[in-house]
Amino acid sequence: MARLSPVGSRRRRKAEAIAVYAALIGLTVAFLFPLVWIVGLSFKTRLQVFASPPLFLWWPTFENYAATLSRADFGQAFVNSLLVSAGAVSLSLIVGVPAAYALARFSFRGRNFLFFALLSMRMLPPIAVLVPMYVLFSAFGLTTTRTSVVLAYTTFSLPLVVWIMRGFFEDLPRELEESAWVDGASRLQAFVHVVLPLIKPGLVAACILCLQLAWNDFLFAAVLTNNATRTLPVLMAAFSGGDTGVDWGGMTASGVLVILPVILFSFAAQRHLVAGLSSGAVKG
Repeated sequence: MARLSPVGSRRRRKAEAIAVYAALIGLTVAFLFPLVWIVGLSFKTRLQVFASPPLFLWWPTFENYAATLSRADFGQAFVNSLLVSAGAVSLSLIVGVPAAYALARFSFRGRNFLFFALLSMRMLPPIAVLVPMYVLFSAFGLTTTRTSVVLAYTTFSLPLVVWIMRGFFEDLPRELEESAWVDGASRLQAFVHVVLPLIKPGLVAACILCLQLAWNDFLFAAVLTNNATRTLPVLMAAFSGGDTGVDWGGMTASGVLVILPVILFSFAAQRHLVAGLSSGAVKG
């Protein structure tokens, strides 16, 4: 069987590399095109938005952002989204991290059943539990409040936190905690001072995923809030009504402002998403 010459082998590797980079560039363009198109529309006037053929070169305008930021209800909706998202993320981590630790470290009857029962809540479509939640919150007088939205988001974020964090706890050697116990630390002290710092990548990943779920949700916020407690995704729907039709400039500008905080937070926290902080912590 003939073997490839060094020149032919280099050409083949070069062709494969070009094909891989071309595929990656194509996928990147396909995924980023809708986002770039939305950002472009947010810098167009109403006449430029409806121009035919579409304008690919134009003088950008900031009037859509100025009009959106000058709305009194935009600031209130931003505060509502911030409070609801922070509350849902905090509650999910406060409850989910200890639960994941218990499922990873303690053996008890029905542990696996409890874990999969918790995950099954995440598998349900949100619309399936929306009406029961609304009835339950109405019975407790929590409808049209931020608390109801926080609890609804926690319901779907909690299984995600438990699923992610259980894997991190199981990969963490037990010897780390045992060495802390030998030094006189309690289980709680070992958990707080030894375990939690080593699973920081998991905490950050779970925090980002929960934040995206809470920040971008429309369904629960649209049903469980009113004009005073509505969030940014619900406010965006206001740009689609009126006598003048859809305000594409205002809608796309508000959309960019909605996704911008999550993108900035994700970039700021990406340095913590490095796996293997605990590698080499236990030496033989």
